[in-house]
Parts: sequence; structure tokens; C-alpha cells
Amino acid sequence: MKIDNIQDKIIEEFAQFSDKVHRIPYFRKLIQIGNDLEPIPKEELDKEHEVKTSKSNIWIKARLMNNRVFFTAESDNSISKGLVGLLLRVFSGNSPRDIINTHLYFLNEINMYERLNQDWVDDLLAIIQKIKLLSTKLQVLEITRSDMADAV
Repeated sequence: MKIDNIQDKIIEEFAQFSDKVHRIPYFRKLIQIGNDLEPIPKEELDKEHEVKTSKSNIWIKARLMNNRVFFTAESDNSISKGLVGLLLRVFSGNSPRDIINTHLYFLNEINMYERLNQDWVDDLLAIIQKIKLLSTKLQVLEITRSDMADAV
């Protein structure tokens, strides 16, 4: 599965930051990942694409092409942007079904939950929830379109 291969690569990338001494480089790496995101144009930063969090303003857009979901994202906070960027590396380009059914084991393997305070963990969980919700909506739309085409 493609998603598991990406998770394994991320685990390898973060292996050099395995102990608490590497806290600053760990977060620099996360910020770098966020800086690589394709941004959402400012005029599209609206309530529909907003992720409900307490710490940051985050927006995620999804589009379906050839039964694959592609995401773009934006945030006003570099750590949140890194978190969303890391998750989009895993999810973007996969089918809605694969995204919905993914077990995100890499987060434990790179000690993400240990490194983040509770507010950041809450943001991370909200981002995951938004990605899976968008994927579910796109899957339902695709099924509905397919059923309507078959009925004609």
C-alpha cells in the first residue's frame, strides 16, 4: 500500500531525531515540511475549508481526480502548517477509501504525541478528522455520480 510506504519513509526521515536532545531539529524539520506546502489562495480561506482548532487557523481543500484525493492547505502557524504538511504527504494522491481506512502508525513511531503539547495534539487530531471527513464527502459524491450515470 502506497500510504504505508510513505509512512515508512517519514519514520526513516525522523529517525535521526529519536531522543529528546533533538527537539529543536525535530521541529525545524516539521516547519520545513510545512513550508513546502502548496498554499491555498487567500480568497479561498473560508469557513468551508477551515479546520476547527483552538491553537491555529488552518484550512484544507480537497479535490478528486481519477478517484484520487489531492489536498492543499494553509495555516497561520508554522508548527500547524508542518503538521498538516506531514499528514498531506501521507494522504494526498490516494483514493478516498484508502484515506478513510488508514491507520496512522508513523505518528507513534516518530514520537509525535510525546513531543507536542496538548493543544498541538488537539490540532493534529482536528486535521486528521478534517482530512477523513473531506475524503468521505468526496467518496460519497463519486458514488452518487456513478450511480446517476448508471441510471441514465
